[in-house]
Amino acid sequence: FKWQKEKTERPHETNPDEDLFFAAQVINNACATQALLSILLNHPEIDVGEELDTFRTFTKSFPPELKGEAIGSLDKVRNAHNSFARPEPFVPEEQRQATKDDDVFHFIAYIPHKGKIYELDGLKPGPIVLGTLNENEDWLNAVQPHIESRIQSYGSEIRFNLMAIIKDQRVVVKENKIKHTERVEELSQLSKVNDLKEEENAMECTPVHIDDDDGYQALLKESNPSRLRKQLEYENKCLVDSDVTMRQLEQKFHMWKNENIRRKHNYIPFVVSMLKILAKEKKLKPMMEKAFEKKQEREKLAKN
Repeated sequence: FKWQKEKTERPHETNPDEDLFFAAQVINNACATQALLSILLNHPEIDVGEELDTFRTFTKSFPPELKGEAIGSLDKVRNAHNSFARPEPFVPEEQRQATKDDDVFHFIAYIPHKGKIYELDGLKPGPIVLGTLNENEDWLNAVQPHIESRIQSYGSEIRFNLMAIIKDQRVVVKENKIKHTERVEELSQLSKVNDLKEEENAMECTPVHIDDDDGYQALLKESNPSRLRKQLEYENKCLVDSDVTMRQLEQKFHMWKNENIRRKHNYIPFVVSMLKILAKEKKLKPMMEKAFEKKQEREKLAKN
């Protein structure tokens, strides 16, 4: 979102829970990377790898400022962050500071933690408690009004990105395929399914599309031949759908990989070489004149 100074500072926790990872942002232009770390390091059930896990344990008792400094010492994080930087062929000697007329954008994180909803913003002195969660309450529903309120406070501004860290969907599809494969084998081995008579197979029965384990086990205990057959058909359909979904995901990840390569590639040497060749062959000036004429035509049409 577009960063702007809040009219009134909201209260923050001065002595947050020790298990809550909150770091002050001390590195310029690293708010997105820090927001990602704020989410990952506050979910111990996620396997973040040995380096980040050690970092989380080592910095557990650090104050926010020191945690922010420590993030800069993580070589893998720094290299990953810098790898997505846009190549700048012409770097000015002095870095211009943003002014009030510049659009400055910022990333923050929202997380649930021990029955509370937190807003983690590295530019704030501490974590901000947005509310508490009732037992079994979906934290996404609880945090939604706070996000909507922030967006509405900007009036006509529409430049917002709301993103979530989710499990690699290829892994999810593989896990589901294993589950459906095991169910197909189990249902196929049941004699009541294999020996189902044609007239029983044609009987009307309630459609069965059971995914959860408890419902599936209840279906097996029920031992209704027609319902078991319907479930077997559904499981086979899920296997086919899994293969289709996996192919689509692989294509999507391949496209993303190519997009990242193109986005990070420095095309300036290629462009300069091409211009030199065009100039040498005396083609550059005619092309520029033709482009200028087209520009004038477009401007003339726009005025009419």
